[in-house]
Order: sequence, then C-alpha cells, then structure tokens
Amino acid sequence: MKLHAIVPVKALALAKSRLAPVLAPAERRRLVLDMFERVLATLGRACVSAVWVVSADPELLALAAARRANPIAERGGGLNAALEQARRAAEASGAQALVVVPADVPLLTPADIGALLALLRGGADVVLAPDEAGRGTNALALRARAELPFSFGEGSAERHLRLAAERGLIVRRHHSPTLALDVDDPPSLARYRALTMPEPAPPARPALGNSCP
Repeated sequence: MKLHAIVPVKALALAKSRLAPVLAPAERRRLVLDMFERVLATLGRACVSAVWVVSADPELLALAAARRANPIAERGGGLNAALEQARRAAEASGAQALVVVPADVPLLTPADIGALLALLRGGADVVLAPDEAGRGTNALALRARAELPFSFGEGSAERHLRLAAERGLIVRRHHSPTLALDVDDPPSLARYRALTMPEPAPPARPALGNSCP
C-alpha cells in the first residue's frame, strides 16, 4: 500500500501565537522550524512513499524541497482547504493511502506511522490518533478511496469520527504517547522540552588516591 504523508504548516510569522507569553517571536520561529524538521526527518525514516508539505510560507516550502518533500503552495481557504489541495495532489501521484501529520507533533516516530499503516492494511478505512485530551486529531490516516472530508480544528476528533460513521467507514483509534503531544501552549512546550533536552552530564568524581586526607 503506497502511503503518502501530508504535513500542513502555518506561516512562520503566524505560528504558535499561544506561546507568545513565554517565547519571543524569534524563539517561536526557531521552535516551529525545529519541530518541522523533526517531523520531516521521522517521515524520511518511516514507511511512506512520498511526503507533501502544504504551506503559505515560501521559506517553509523551500525547506521542504531541500528535504526531498513535495512543496504545495497553499491557495487560501484555511487548513482544511489546504489539506484537500494536498490530498488531490497525492492521489494524482498514485497514493493508495494518506496520513496527515501536523508539524507540531514532533515526537512522532517511524513506529507510529507503521502502526497507522498496519491498521489500514488490517481493514480500517480511517485511523485517528487523538491528542492527550482526546479532543484533537494529531494524526489521521485514511485509504485514498475513503471520502472523508478533513475537519481539523477545535474538537476535530469527534467530528472526524462522526463524519466517518455517517459515511459507513470503518474507523480505528490509535493511542500513542508520542503522537499525543502537540506543542501548542506553555504546558505542552514544557513537556516537549523536558522530553527532548539532553540530560546534564553527571558531576566529575574526585580522583581516587593517596592525596585525600
């Protein structure tokens, strides 16, 4: 099954405004770039045939191309319209299944992608990985023939499940601690930093010998 990944990214100047109380604009920019690069690097090691990045930011699109992803210039209309734009491009290129992974889910692992793909191969039409609260959608995998409209945004998990049920689609949920964390507010930023910052080196031990009194 040819799985294509779609990564939507908000323009750098607009991203992560909820982190303004704790991060200066330049720091928010660095954070977005760091998470974006992490997601692209993980997808590069995962079982995906192609990666599509959709954004209105030329810098992010240029970075995507440099990382061998397919850049798509967002035409407007919001996140879900941009995802539909990317879906059409991926399916026209032969995608048999899609997985949408936002760029602010930086703990994503190749095993997460493998688990989503395994559920699709096992018969699911749609696989949803919720956020920690169970309200948002941190990854959404679906077969290309599954006519599920994208409905990302506040409370998207329930909407995606309802839309799938209305269409008679087989849905599975995938709970993963690495997919559950999306960095979008100061508490999630603190957890992300705690999980990714290198541990300090242990203090040097005094040399043993006869010099000690």
